[in-house]
Amino acid sequence: MNTADTTPAIRELYEEFPIGAQTVSMISDPENPNAWIQSNQALPIEQ
Repeated sequence: MNTADTTPAIRELYEEFPIGAQTVSMISDPENPNAWIQSNQALPIEQ
């Protein structure tokens, strides 16, 4: 059995919105408008 055939693709959209002196970040599923996480604490990501 190949797990690549049964594992659904990860769908995510990362956005940042400046609001005054703060930045609000949101991670959402572009195909499901009810699936999202929002935070006013964002840290840079190092790859």
